[in-house]
Amino acid sequence: MSDETKAPNTIRFLTLSLAVLALLLTTGCDRNDILKFYGYNRISFMQTNTPQRQESLARHCAELLRQGRYDDVVHTLRPDVVGAETHQSLVAIHDILAEREPVSIKVIDAQQFRDGDAQITNIVLDYEFPPVPKATIHGTVLLPARWVFATFTVRSTNAEPDLIDRINVAPSELPIETINAFTFENKGDSQYAAFAIGILLSAFTIYAAVVCIRSRIGPKKWLWILSMLFTVTLASVNWTSGHWSFNNISFKIGVPPIPANLTCDSAYGPWNLTLGLPIGGIAFVLYRKFKLGRWC
Repeated sequence: MSDETKAPNTIRFLTLSLAVLALLLTTGCDRNDILKFYGYNRISFMQTNTPQRQESLARHCAELLRQGRYDDVVHTLRPDVVGAETHQSLVAIHDILAEREPVSIKVIDAQQFRDGDAQITNIVLDYEFPPVPKATIHGTVLLPARWVFATFTVRSTNAEPDLIDRINVAPSELPIETINAFTFENKGDSQYAAFAIGILLSAFTIYAAVVCIRSRIGPKKWLWILSMLFTVTLASVNWTSGHWSFNNISFKIGVPPIPANLTCDSAYGPWNLTLGLPIGGIAFVLYRKFKLGRWC
């Protein structure tokens, strides 16, 4: 095949690869379908991955706050976090949680880590409050639905019972499912740039693999194909916030060889777009150019 014929074929292949990869990434990110594949839904997944003892303490404390039983709440707190402003802070949290009757309360995040001899557990409760009518001097208006994310930090040790280190509440006009959905709506340059880079990197790797398979370079082509399965992971982009994290260099193996992947480690958390360097594909293309004298 002449170089004049190869160039248009290469362009067409890259264009098709870009379209297919973009379609796969944008249509294959339904979290519910992914969880169903493993036999879960969001609620059952969180039940399996949430420490029950710490969750019970968080729910109990939240209910005490809603009832305004501040002295009982103080008994669930670590003594060294109780101060002169504690009562005022608890009243402010009560006003947020007790404004309406919630239609649902669920755990949306549970994370644990070690701090010396103590185990720290962060439990996030999601309170959904329905729309309610409110009388005004001009008539009645309907207050929209709202959500409150209440985070309880529980410290556990062998020497003392579970106690709460910190309580934080964050009201929201949107449910967590909408906030952390994979969508292009209202995203910034950071997300769009990451997505474009991921598509280009993946299209390049697939292109290099196809060219390698079609090359007449003997059995060593399969060593090249094997090398293309390895990716050096360099960065991760939080799709909700657009924040880039540059990880320690790590290696992963993927079939097919796609160096960009959308991942989500929780039922309600943000999607993360991981970006890697296709070292095998780059090495093969350079080898093909300098050893065989052609790019494609």
